[in-house]
Amino acid sequence: MAYSTLSAPASAGLSVRLRGIAAGLLQNWKLRRDYRQTVHALRALSARDLADIGLSRCAIPGAAREHVYGK
Repeated sequence: MAYSTLSAPASAGLSVRLRGIAAGLLQNWKLRRDYRQTVHALRALSARDLADIGLSRCAIPGAAREHVYGK
């Protein structure tokens, strides 16, 4: 006759997965917030300031995305 024993409650795996999902959602939320703040800060610059750093207005979203999320 075979016996099976569990060393941890069955819900432990689920709680670990839910914590992982929550951590991922929080990280995504923080990255999105940083992206929005970067876009807002760049859009507040004058055309001359943007030209000094080598950006045009249409390049702001891409530059912000690269800054926050990387290449």
